[in-house]
Formats: sequence, structure tokens, C-alpha cells
Amino acid sequence: MINAQDSVKYMLNLALATALNDLQFYLDEAAARTAPEVKALLKVLAESEETLIAAIEGMMIGGVTTAMEEVLKLRDSMIPPNEKPFNFGSASSPGLQFERWSLCNGALERDIKAYHFYISIATRAKSKVVSRLFEYIAYLKGGHIERLRRVCESFGDAERRYE
Repeated sequence: MINAQDSVKYMLNLALATALNDLQFYLDEAAARTAPEVKALLKVLAESEETLIAAIEGMMIGGVTTAMEEVLKLRDSMIPPNEKPFNFGSASSPGLQFERWSLCNGALERDIKAYHFYISIATRAKSKVVSRLFEYIAYLKGGHIERLRRVCESFGDAERRYE
């Protein structure tokens, strides 16, 4: 029989694997791209994902007490991230612009899926600890998504300045 502590450890490993897969995606994409602007975007996203990974690893090592306290404080202010895709231009846009926009939308789609994965575990968890833990991880992922939005929206702002 699996005890509660083993179940939390298992679920943290699942969250860590998901975050590591997202990090690997960013690193693989960065290796495949040549434009420095696109590589910079991917570096920012990888660093943000590393922050989530560090938080999960911290919970694995130090326990989940801090996360439980944080989620209770944040519960009323937890707002789901904006899922609307970026609408910067068309496929006929210059190559670099289109590459950045499509990368932003691809990363957004991937991150939204991870966010919903964490929320679905929080909703279906049989343990309050696991539920709150995944609410907190979803909150952290939501912060990552907001960072992605700020960076990607800055591309559109910069483009409008140069029109």
C-alpha cells in the first residue's frame, strides 16, 4: 500500500518530469535555431522553466510545507493565465518575425497544456496535500506563462515602433 508521503513524492516526480520535458523542448529549439533573437527568447523561457524545476526540487528535498502555506495565502488571488494565442501577423510576415510569433504561440500552447495538466491533478487528487501542491505548481506555471506573454508581446511593441 502506498502511504501519503510516497504519493506526494510520486506526484512531485511527475511534475518534475513534465517541467524537465518542457525545459528540454526549449533547449532543443534553441539548438535548432540560428537567429539570435529567437535563441534569446528560448533562453528566457528555459530560465523560467528552470525556476519551476528548482521549486519542485526544493519541495522534494525540503518538504511541501512552504508550498502548502503559499497556496493558502495565494488561493484567492490565483487567476488562470490568459490562453488566447498571440495574433501578431501572418505567414507572409518577414522570416524572423514569423519565426518568433510561431515560436511564441507554440510555447504558449505547450505551457497551457502543462498548466491544465497540473490543474487537473489538483482537481482530481484524493489527497488535500497533493491537491494544494499541484495548485501551487499550476500557480508557478501561470507565472511562467505570464512571463512568456510579456516577452512575446514586446516583439509586437518593438515592431509597431519601427513601422
